[in-house]
Amino acid sequence: MSLPRQATFWGFASLVVLAVLFFVGWGLSFGVWIDNGVYAVTITLLLFGLAGMWLVLPNPPATTPPR
Repeated sequence: MSLPRQATFWGFASLVVLAVLFFVGWGLSFGVWIDNGVYAVTITLLLFGLAGMWLVLPNPPATTPPR
């Protein structure tokens, strides 16, 4: 992968890490693990991170069937 694609990939990967750290940090700070607002923020960060990582991955080379 080229350098801009790698930087973009790791940027999206940092969203996944941020989502996990936010959820764990909130739960430890406030002692509340079941909260719709926290779920909304966590799922949004997580899905944007995973979708971005998936979109930046290189496409595998297309193989043509033998004739």
